[in-house]
Amino acid sequence: MILKNSSAFINGEFKNLDVKIENGMISAIAENLSGGDEEDLSGKMLIPGLVDIHTHGCAGFDFSTANASQIEKMLDEYGKNGITSVLATTMTLPRESLKKAMSEIKAVMDLKSPHKAKILGINMEGPFLGKDKKGAHDEKFLTGIDFEMFEELDAISGENIRLVDIDPLLPEAEEFIRRYSGKKTISIAHTACKYLDAQMAARAGASHVTHLFNAMNGLHHREPGIVGAAFDFGLYSEIIADGIHIHPCVIRMMFKLMPEKIAVVSDSMAAAGLLDGEYELGGQKVFVKDKKAALADGTIAGSVTNVYKELKNLIEFGVKKEDAILSVTEIPARSVCLDAGVIKKGSFADLIVLNSSFEFEKVYISGVRVF
Repeated sequence: MILKNSSAFINGEFKNLDVKIENGMISAIAENLSGGDEEDLSGKMLIPGLVDIHTHGCAGFDFSTANASQIEKMLDEYGKNGITSVLATTMTLPRESLKKAMSEIKAVMDLKSPHKAKILGINMEGPFLGKDKKGAHDEKFLTGIDFEMFEELDAISGENIRLVDIDPLLPEAEEFIRRYSGKKTISIAHTACKYLDAQMAARAGASHVTHLFNAMNGLHHREPGIVGAAFDFGLYSEIIADGIHIHPCVIRMMFKLMPEKIAVVSDSMAAAGLLDGEYELGGQKVFVKDKKAALADGTIAGSVTNVYKELKNLIEFGVKKEDAILSVTEIPARSVCLDAGVIKKGSFADLIVLNSSFEFEKVYISGVRVF
């Protein structure tokens, strides 16, 4: 199949090039391609499938508790929303529960279902987090840095843990970062650490920040904290762009400061895509009302959005469309050392056709239309 006459998003800019798909892969990108069934996309945008590296669940299920069959249903839901690659994100839970979650996620990854959203790895958010900035994580299951526990969980996952979230203030955090930063992406998360603590983590090898501005101290002109360190040390920084977690003004500001490092994530929970009501996240009750998910005490508990909705939000907030697209495709993938979210020869044909209003027209996963 040849997708012709679209405005294709390649290397951060739109280009009038044809894209040829063979055996689920992009086999050629050039002008005036021929030699296959042609699909005319005149007046349309062609962008890479979206990548979400921090999502706990959707459609009523959670990666921390779902079985393999339920995870497959989640992957269908992601795909229908243009999200073609994810990091399955776990919560702070008892060790045995995390072991089961790692096993179930690995089982689905091993299946390699060709036309569902792809699980590219696991984001282990907890239990190595700070109690004072725990957010929606259950305090009774938070632990200190536990090397043996991490090694066991990673082994059960098939060494598929790609992103590990930790509080740099925990004892042995620096040693953990130095030991694993060459193998995993280490993210500064759920912490009251100050600028110098974040500086230590960055110099030890941390390269990522979990949901910037949330579950951390804010930016202050005499104590810039994690936000300042993210800017100074070029750390990839997650942003939840649902309009609830961060004000649009701050989002615009961060895209002006460091657009090449902003990875937009959903931090979505099981309620994503469902109606208001009572749900669960990490063993705790979560109440969803008017698109906001919160614990009983009002603490924000993840989101009910997805990165496609956030892409549209970014455009509405005034973010340059090229920067917005990169933040939900190539940049999050690059932040965890993955080759995804791009249109290039040899990549999976995970593609989205959009109209001028950024509405879906078609979604392809490995060259097969799923929407």
